[in-house]
Amino acid sequence: MEDVLTDNQIVELFQSGSDSALNELRKKYGAQMQRIAESILADKRDAEECLNDAYLGAWKNISAAAPDNLKAYLFRMTRYCAFKRLRTNLAQKRGGHVLTTSYEELSECIPEYRMNETEQDSKLKEQIEEYLRDLSKEKRAIFLGRFWFMYSVAEIAERLGRDEKYVSNQLYNLKKQFKKHLGRKEG
Repeated sequence: MEDVLTDNQIVELFQSGSDSALNELRKKYGAQMQRIAESILADKRDAEECLNDAYLGAWKNISAAAPDNLKAYLFRMTRYCAFKRLRTNLAQKRGGHVLTTSYEELSECIPEYRMNETEQDSKLKEQIEEYLRDLSKEKRAIFLGRFWFMYSVAEIAERLGRDEKYVSNQLYNLKKQFKKHLGRKEG
C-alpha cells in the first residue's frame, strides 16, 4: 500500500516547486476530482481536459494561496474549470442537450446580491456553513452529496442505505429550508 501524504505535505511540495507535488495530488484527490468533472460535463474527454486545467491551476496557484483546506480548494477549482468548459460547450452548441446540474437546482435558492463577487462569496459561504451546522448528520450528507460532490439521487440513496424517494423528498425540503434560511439572512 502506497503512503499518502497529508495535505500540508502536499502544499509544501508545491511551495518548494517539487516535481512530485502533482503526482501526490493526483494520488490523493485525482479520482474524486475526475468524478466531479465527469458529473458536470458528462463527457470523459472534456472531464480529462478540465482536470488538466485544474492541475495546471493548482501548480500555478497553490504555493501562493497555501489553502487551509486543500481538498475544498481543489474541488472548487475542478468545479470552476468544469463549469467554464460546460459554458463553452453549450455556447458552441456541442453536446446537443442542456445539462441540469445540481448547481442549477441550488441556484433557485440563492438570491442575487448587489455587491462585488468577493463579498458575495464570503457572505454566501458563511450562510451555507451556518445552515449546514444546524442540519443532522444525514441531512448534511444528503445536501453536500448533491450540491458539493454532485452525486445523483441514486448514489446518495445507495451510500446512505435509503430509498431514492426518501432522498428526493429530503432534497426538496432541504432546498426549501435553505432558501428560507438565505431569505432570513437577507432581510
